[in-house]
Amino acid sequence: MILTILAAISFALFFVEVHQLHIKWKSNFKPFSCTSCLSAWVGLALYMFPDLFTNIVAVVFIPGVLAPIITKLMWNLWK
Repeated sequence: MILTILAAISFALFFVEVHQLHIKWKSNFKPFSCTSCLSAWVGLALYMFPDLFTNIVAVVFIPGVLAPIITKLMWNLWK
């Protein structure tokens, strides 16, 4: 259950905040432009799908969200 929540949040953060694909694709409406809305819908979908989908989304998107955060922290520590 925790993995489903983390995967949904990281999926939404990756698309809405990191890459801002809703602006690039000109789909600036909810749930695509709202992080909490998109994560709620993705969380519901991942809850309904088999665990294989949750694991794939988690493996793909959690590192994609954590990598910029850790990179920024490393740069701040090395200054």
